[in-house]
Amino acid sequence: MMKPANKSLPVIILFLSIFLFHGLQSCGTDDTDDSSDDDDSGTVDCEQYEVIDGPGTCNTTLDIAPEFLILIEGENRVITANNIPEHMVGTFPNADVSAQDERYTITTSPEETGNLISLQSDTGPVYRFGILLNGVELDPIAAEPWPHSDLGIMDPDVNWNWNLEALNVRIGLDCNYGHVQPTGQYHYHGAATLYDLIANADGSEMVHIGWAADGFPIYYKYAYSTADDSSSEVVAMSSSYELKEGDRPGDGVTAPCSEYNGAYAADFEYIEGQGTLDEANGRTGVTPEFPEGTYYYILTDGDEFPSIPRYFVGTPSDDFTLGGGNGGPN
Repeated sequence: MMKPANKSLPVIILFLSIFLFHGLQSCGTDDTDDSSDDDDSGTVDCEQYEVIDGPGTCNTTLDIAPEFLILIEGENRVITANNIPEHMVGTFPNADVSAQDERYTITTSPEETGNLISLQSDTGPVYRFGILLNGVELDPIAAEPWPHSDLGIMDPDVNWNWNLEALNVRIGLDCNYGHVQPTGQYHYHGAATLYDLIANADGSEMVHIGWAADGFPIYYKYAYSTADDSSSEVVAMSSSYELKEGDRPGDGVTAPCSEYNGAYAADFEYIEGQGTLDEANGRTGVTPEFPEGTYYYILTDGDEFPSIPRYFVGTPSDDFTLGGGNGGPN
């Protein structure tokens, strides 16, 4: 079910202004560290983008009451929310957190398609991933493509294959790996540390924390050690992504040529069997809510890429679409 048509035009208009704002914000001199200098030989400067050590702080208590409701209508799960969390948030320079009026329709009968659907295309972010049970969206993909110039996504050399990784660079995330769009909408780029279902998880049980856009459930970090055995030990799941070694293959003009350091999502690669989770950061098995078994996603902590999955195994709801691949808010 699509959102009301009268929202489409303002959202599309906002995309361009949001990109330009964030492009300017994230390419400042404080965010980079030159790994080499130009010289008289005409060699290209392989400028390195700085990786930050953890998220920011949370110092603001919101005075807006959260609103979140789930109703089952036929074969759909209909969620209404104002995207306001109960926990503290950061202070953001671009806007104050404000209540939204959002409605999401997600199937209650999801099916795996046999193909992974990426949240990002070669023309920018395409989807938000889902929504937590506190009514806040999971939107992991930043809109920060190479070459990070003042033109942002309008740069003629824009290269979305090298998009900055929000978890690891300076785009103003608070302690929950969250921040606000210029519209006032608060959202997460990683697992929200102060969200009570995450903060109180002690590893003794599986904790259902939200719904993905394709209808499959989302759990936090912990799952049964034997996927199809609910009597097996509950253990922490691990991502199967790792940081690549060596230097990026670019020429410093059309793509970065500095060392892999985690500044870009493309700095990481999926290695089957490296961890307990698949390429979509999920697995198939039984859960307390689905004793007969289901595919489910796992949110790992914000210091373990990808934290929020970057692929769907099913078909995502149109209500989580971001501009059809023409980019979207950070």
